[in-house]
Amino acid sequence: MAWRWSRALRRRSQSFALVVLAWGAVAPGCGDEDVPAAELGARLFSATELSTSPINRFSCATCHVVAPGAPAIVPNRWDSGYNLAGAAARRSWWGGGALRLLDAINVCVGQFMGGRALVAEEPRARQLGEFLAVNAPAQTLDPVPLTIVRATTPLTELTGNRERGALIYTSSCLRCHGALHTGSGRLDSRTSILPEETLRAFPNAARAAFVEKIRHGRFFNIGGVMPFYSVEAMSDADVADLLAYAGL
Repeated sequence: MAWRWSRALRRRSQSFALVVLAWGAVAPGCGDEDVPAAELGARLFSATELSTSPINRFSCATCHVVAPGAPAIVPNRWDSGYNLAGAAARRSWWGGGALRLLDAINVCVGQFMGGRALVAEEPRARQLGEFLAVNAPAQTLDPVPLTIVRATTPLTELTGNRERGALIYTSSCLRCHGALHTGSGRLDSRTSILPEETLRAFPNAARAAFVEKIRHGRFFNIGGVMPFYSVEAMSDADVADLLAYAGL
């Protein structure tokens, strides 16, 4: 019988130390069959192996944090994804685009990790669900606002702060793109070096392209695997600061 995600997570059992006898988790080894599902889910959350793609470099933790007691948008982190503590109790996800938590997870697995969608019956889906349910309150939570900027502008009316832009870059872009100008520490050779590759691809519209990539990510007929930044996750003032730091 399939595990019913939306109901099972909202009606959490009193104990989350659920033992999973089938071990399809990350780096299975001796004794994993005796590890609680929530603990295996915590490993999955930080593992690129959650995706079936051999070239995936993302994990859930690349874009999300699980910080109990913190708001959905954790101050001064500038994650593209929201804080997932309590996420299992939300009424919907992705701005109402997903009505089951598993469907919301599969958006990330498919769109950004290039992997096969998880199905409710498999151990990995249950383990990840149990991990997210640990921090979920008993009451149902309202959806978190997700404002997508569909028509972007170069934000020329805003003057950014370069020093603040450096802090934002370190807290957001650095984890994937590496150091500005050199790409030192970037995820892999496919990840663009900023801002040089933007300038090379769009010599007359680099600022506009930079903003559009932040706001649209891989969507709106734009390539790559980068997630977009909603207005809630990164304000226009934040983006202007990034532009100042990048010299655009």
